[in-house]
Amino acid sequence: MSEQTFLALLLYPDESRDAFSVRLPLEGARPPGLLRTSATFEGAQAVEVFRLADASSWPEVAAFLYEETLPGTVKDGGVVEQVSLPDD
Repeated sequence: MSEQTFLALLLYPDESRDAFSVRLPLEGARPPGLLRTSATFEGAQAVEVFRLADASSWPEVAAFLYEETLPGTVKDGGVVEQVSLPDD
């Protein structure tokens, strides 16, 4: 485990899908407000949006709750995009 990364726990509220985690680089003093992950929806490229839910163990771990799936792709063709919000 690197001091330059954190573990992002990605959770689904209805538990219809399994939660998963991903290790991401630290990009600031606070956790990102949103994570966008690559996904597929009905055969098309999409992104799943997860909103920060719990940062009580920051900077080691932060939990994000699934919010919605949108058409599109993650910035720069990545797998996960960290998005800071104005109040971050």
